[in-house]
Amino acid sequence: MELKNIDINDKNNKNIQRNLGIEILRFFLCFRVVLLHYYSSNNEYILSLKKNRFQVACFFFISFYFLFPMLSQRNIKKFKSRLERLLIPYVIYPIIIWIINNLMFLLIKFNRYDKILTLNDLKTQIIIGRGIYGVSVLWFHFNLIFFTLFFFIFSFILKDYYLPIFQIIAAFSYKYQYSGINKNFFKQYSENIWMSVGNLLETFPLAISAFTLASIHYHQIILKDQKKSLFFSFLFIYIFSNYKIFKKVKGFSSPGIQNIFISITLFSFFSLLPYENLNRKLLFVIKQITKFTQGIYCLHFLFQYYMRLKIEKKGSFIGCIILYIISYLISFVGFIIFNKTKIKYLFI
Repeated sequence: MELKNIDINDKNNKNIQRNLGIEILRFFLCFRVVLLHYYSSNNEYILSLKKNRFQVACFFFISFYFLFPMLSQRNIKKFKSRLERLLIPYVIYPIIIWIINNLMFLLIKFNRYDKILTLNDLKTQIIIGRGIYGVSVLWFHFNLIFFTLFFFIFSFILKDYYLPIFQIIAAFSYKYQYSGINKNFFKQYSENIWMSVGNLLETFPLAISAFTLASIHYHQIILKDQKKSLFFSFLFIYIFSNYKIFKKVKGFSSPGIQNIFISITLFSFFSLLPYENLNRKLLFVIKQITKFTQGIYCLHFLFQYYMRLKIEKKGSFIGCIILYIISYLISFVGFIIFNKTKIKYLFI
C-alpha cells in the first residue's frame, strides 16, 4: 500500500495516522525479511517476538485488510488496478532474473545455479511463484494474486453471504493444514507443489481474520479510545514477545493462530501512534524511506546470495543494513527512471 494524495499538513486526518503507521510497519517488516534471509540469527534483533517469523503473516494481514473495502463494494476498477500492481513484478522480475543468470553463465561461466536456466524453470516460476532462486520470494505475490481473484469472483457469486462462508472455510483450512492432511495428500508431488498448497492454506485464515476486522471497521473502533488501545496493543506485543500462548504448529512462512494475533497487535500499535504530531519535514522523510518496500522485498533476495559468496558467508546485522540500502537505492533509481510508466510498480 503506497501513500497517495495525502496532505501531510492535515493533522486532524486520522487516515494519515493509520496510513503512515502502516507504511512504517511495512518498512519494519521488510527489514525483518532481509534479516531472516541474510542473517539467520536475526531473532536477537528488531523485536524478536520469541523467534516468531511473523513478518510475512503481518504483510498478508495488512494487504487483505485493505482489500476488504474493494471486495465489499465489488469495485471492478480497483480490482483491476490491484491485479496490475501485483502482476507486473510477479511476471517481470522472473524474466529479469532469468536473463541475468543466463548472461552471467554465458559470459563468466558463473551464476547461482552453475548452469543455464531453462524456459521450463521460468515457466514454473511464473505458474506457482517458485522455481528460480533469486525471486522465490514471489510466492507471496502468487498468494495475493490467487486470493484477490478467488475472493473477488466469489463475492459476486455469494453476494452478501460471502464473509460468513469464507469464515467457515477458513476454519476448515486451518484444520486441514495443521492436522497433517495436506502434507500426506500432496507428498507424492514435488516440494514446490506441496509448499504452494501449504502457503495458500496458511494464508486463508489470515485473510479472513483481516476481512472480519475490516468489516466491523476495527481501526475506527480502537481509535475511539486511542490511549487505552495503544496501551493494550503494547501489552500484547510484550506478551507475545516473551510467551508462547498458543500451541506450536508446523508450517511454512506464517504458521499457527499466534501469527494472526501478532499481526493484529502490530497493525493496531503502529496505526495508533500519534504521527500527526510529528514535524512536516520529518513526515516527508519517513514517507520517502518507507516508499520502496516492494522493490526491496523483491530485489534483496537476488543480491544476498552474491554478498554472502563474495563478502561474508554467514551474514551480519551490518550486512543486512547494507543489503537493504543497496536494494533501496536500486528501487529509488528505477522509480525515477520509470515513474511515468507502469514499470514503476516493480519498485513501489
